[in-house]
This record gives sequence, structure tokens and C-alpha cells, in this order.
Amino acid sequence: MKKFIRLTAILEGLTGTALIVIPDRIILFLLAKPTNGPEGKITTMIAGAAILSIAVICWLLRETASLKKLVKGMLFYNIVIILIAIYGMFCYDITNTGMWFVILGHFALFVWGRVILFVQRSSDV
Repeated sequence: MKKFIRLTAILEGLTGTALIVIPDRIILFLLAKPTNGPEGKITTMIAGAAILSIAVICWLLRETASLKKLVKGMLFYNIVIILIAIYGMFCYDITNTGMWFVILGHFALFVWGRVILFVQRSSDV
């Protein structure tokens, strides 16, 4: 569980920082469309701050004895990101590489977290 949380903290930290520092480039990569004016840029930066906050929480709690609730929370986060990305693909025809990167990356983290919880539950029995 610690490796999962540590890797999540690093990946989300990099993503959140990139969304704050270079929002135009990240949005262009993810959506294949530029941010629309200062409103889009600020919204992207706010999303980056939220993602960076998730990274900080994971990093601060990575050595906690019981990480089960944090892993469950990250599973929820990953599945919501996947659903939003799929919504964007079907409703807005955003099918570029960046969106697939988001879906596959979060799906891999979701599966890994689910396996971790399953293995721990099996060993608790």
C-alpha cells in the first residue's frame, strides 16, 4: 500500500504542478485544444492546485499504519477521473493521445489499488 500511495503522490504532484506552471501546454496535450482565455487558464490552475493537494495528502500520510481508507479514497478519485475522461470522449469527441493517457494511467492505478485491497482482505481472513 505504501508504494501505491507514494507513487500516487509523485504522479499527482507532477500533474498538479504542471497544471499550475504550464496550464496551456497541459490542456493542449490533454484536450488537443487551447485554453480559452484567462478563465480557462485560471480554471486549469485551480484544478492543478486540487490535484497537488491530493498529492500532498498522500505524501503526508504515506507512512501511516493503516492506509486502507486512503487507498479507497484514491480508488474513488481514479474511477471519477476515468468516467469524466470517457464522458469527454463520447460527448465532446476528445479522442487524442492525452485523453487516452489519462484513462489508461488512472485505470492502471485503479486496478493496482483494487488488487492491493483484495490481497490485504484475503490476508486478514
